[in-house]
Amino acid sequence: MEILINPFGEPSNDWREEERKAKQSLLRRLEGNPDGNIPAEVAIKNIGRGADWHVLSLTILSTATGLFFVIPAAHKKVRESLEEWRRIYNEFSRLLSWLAINSPIYFPDHYLFLVALLNLDEDTEASELEYLGCHPIPEDNPSLEGLEALIFNFKDGDVLESIAISRQGNVMWHNSTPLGAESA
Repeated sequence: MEILINPFGEPSNDWREEERKAKQSLLRRLEGNPDGNIPAEVAIKNIGRGADWHVLSLTILSTATGLFFVIPAAHKKVRESLEEWRRIYNEFSRLLSWLAINSPIYFPDHYLFLVALLNLDEDTEASELEYLGCHPIPEDNPSLEGLEALIFNFKDGDVLESIAISRQGNVMWHNSTPLGAESA
């Protein structure tokens, strides 16, 4: 699971040293986790299109941490894994809180799925939802290609539940649309 962190802002004259320090700092924090070392890779990644935009890439090694999960195939009931997804979300959120990253973060699709699902669980019975799929919201910034906000769609009986989640893990909006004949 890859998380992109944007701690650098405008490049300075000594940007290579800033990148090295940021990378080493994050690695030290991961090694000092009170729950044990978190197997992860930290690297500098250039996500810029046409101009350099360097970010920290934190890849949590899924096989070692148990944080990996898959978004269900479309038309699968959520109930099959809801409690496990809630546990993964809680562990991941605890890790992020402990790391205390104060820079903008771009989360992977898997994490955004969890945010969507657990936010819907506040208004609906998420275990009864049927996952229909997701799609990106177009982004003006070409450097964010592949990092667009996502709209997740779920069916709850005869209601379509759509929820948009920003790449930073924030709910942008939530909409419920009746699917019955009277709504046409």
